[in-house]
Amino acid sequence: MKLFLSFLFLVIPPSAHHAAAQEVTTEDRQTESKEYSPPAIDVNKVNSTPWVEEGKTHQDVYQLTAKGQYATIPPRTDEYDHLSTFCYSSVPLSIYMFWSSASMKMDLPSNNYQVYIGPNVTSVSSLAQASESAWFYSQLPWRSKEFKLSPFEDVCIGVQTMEEYTITLQWKYVNYMMVVVTLSGMALFWMAPTLCRNTFFHYTTGISLGLLMSVVLLTYLAQRRFKQSLFSWVGVAYSFSVYLMTRTWFNIKEYMTEQYIHLLVGYVLVAGIISFAVVYRMGPPSNPRTINLIQWAMQAVSLVMVVMSSYHQPASLLLSLTMITWAAIPASLKSGVNTQIRKRFFKPQVKLLSEDEYNTQAHAETKKALEQLKNFCRSPDSKPWKTVTRLRSPGRFAEFIEGSPHLTEAEVMEYSHWDYNTDDEDDTDEDEANEAATDDNMD
Repeated sequence: MKLFLSFLFLVIPPSAHHAAAQEVTTEDRQTESKEYSPPAIDVNKVNSTPWVEEGKTHQDVYQLTAKGQYATIPPRTDEYDHLSTFCYSSVPLSIYMFWSSASMKMDLPSNNYQVYIGPNVTSVSSLAQASESAWFYSQLPWRSKEFKLSPFEDVCIGVQTMEEYTITLQWKYVNYMMVVVTLSGMALFWMAPTLCRNTFFHYTTGISLGLLMSVVLLTYLAQRRFKQSLFSWVGVAYSFSVYLMTRTWFNIKEYMTEQYIHLLVGYVLVAGIISFAVVYRMGPPSNPRTINLIQWAMQAVSLVMVVMSSYHQPASLLLSLTMITWAAIPASLKSGVNTQIRKRFFKPQVKLLSEDEYNTQAHAETKKALEQLKNFCRSPDSKPWKTVTRLRSPGRFAEFIEGSPHLTEAEVMEYSHWDYNTDDEDDTDEDEANEAATDDNMD
């Protein structure tokens, strides 16, 4: 067998071996080129770059500038927390971006992380170094995985953790929630004088405060009952109450699951009933000064809503000042200016009536009013017997109701005679005046 293979190898020329090997190599290359394709490039993914600031180079800094850009941080293998910084560059102020907003959203399954926010990378690094021996940062109840940013300010966010996570830049040209807050604040400002005197609004506000601030209100009642100072144990109770209220508010989604929903519904029912009972017992305010204080407090809250509803602080502050200035102008002055503007620029097109049209319209309207009067007098609502006792001539009133004219022939003749005599007297007076003037001129 070996001799046969050796013979074949000697018989077949070397060029045939080379061609066969070349064919196999070409086929392999074609197969590999078909199976291999270059990976797609993700244009939104951002990689870290060295960041030089104040003469110092910072590592692991990611620059997010456009909507949808993101950065993925791999997990640490050394089991130590690592700080990565994500920076956002501001855009110029523009009134067209009054309701614009930006945010960075972090996708991290656990809560094992620390966040530091500053205007630049150096401040973030300083905060991280200062918190190495502190515990206050990890105990705040309002820790969130979505960081609100002002589109008009440079900001850097540092995240320190050992786990893998992704952080994405989100941008909204018009944030509809901010639009709702602005409009709600303006409506509350102008409706405050009416709402503060509305009984339904009084009960609704009282019940809402009871639901949201029940723990704080219980602490206040305990302070009044035991007559304790604010600097005693009551101060600690107030701090704990605010902590519980804030923690519950920022973790409300966790309590709306099937595990806690029955407790949440029970709390709303009990707190709502107790709040309604307290508000009902106290009753709505009746003192004018108390009502004025409530109105001013509502207007102050509405102004804060308007100012905080936009990251364009100069524009929102100007809007609030305009509202205050307009409210301070007396109503009589605004009404007078409005009337003058309407008279000058919006003159109504008044059509004058001719004498014939005036007489025709007067006759028609008089006849219509007399028919309405007859119909009313015939109805039970007019109390005809009581009306008859007050009239000088009940018989004439009865004839009028049955369809007789409202004027007698004698009254018509007297009116016509009076009109005729009045015209003659006027003509006589004018003649006498003319004659007297002529005599004076001759003298």
